[in-house]
Amino acid sequence: MVNILINESNMFLQFGLTKLFTDTLSQLTKQDLCFDSCFTAKGVRAADVIVLSLCAGEYLTCFPELQERKKGFVIGLVEDLTLVNALPDCFQDVIFISRRATLSEFTEALTHAWQRGIVQSDSGSLMSCIDCQQNKLSPQQARIILGFYRGLSVAKIADELSVSDKTVFTHKYIIMNKFRLRSDYELVSLLNKVANAKRLALRASALNVYRAD
Repeated sequence: MVNILINESNMFLQFGLTKLFTDTLSQLTKQDLCFDSCFTAKGVRAADVIVLSLCAGEYLTCFPELQERKKGFVIGLVEDLTLVNALPDCFQDVIFISRRATLSEFTEALTHAWQRGIVQSDSGSLMSCIDCQQNKLSPQQARIILGFYRGLSVAKIADELSVSDKTVFTHKYIIMNKFRLRSDYELVSLLNKVANAKRLALRASALNVYRAD
């Protein structure tokens, strides 16, 4: 049995990925496939293949669930492969594929990923969070980015934090450079995905506490 975890909110893309994995990996492995879409520590621990749908800059943020990886490989779906560089340690062995890849390119990348994943699983290499190089925000940058997430204007954020508009603009520029974002749309997309991940983590934590009780 091959366990495949697909972390993708778009149901059409999730269906397409399921079909692609079924057509490709069934031939490679001669095993049954089991699909899961619940990106939790438990799901990651059991997965032979993990697919992460990543918006711009998201691969520079922390995915604590990946600390539970024991085997297999991770595929990262991204919009622009040219921006994927200088990765944190936990993403060094991720195989990135463009969402614009053709079916044959995707199949070839998946086949290579499977073969490479077997070698890495046999080597027993594990990830480490020691000396993590992921990008982090300063307290002031976090406050400013929260203002943008709430939909506030630069002037309103500056007023709330008692700083100048120029200071807010400067911090915004630094933040976008940190995460290699090229537009306000990419900034908002990243904020929404990170916020949603935090909400899901809190729900999972609450559920575990409830079950323990």
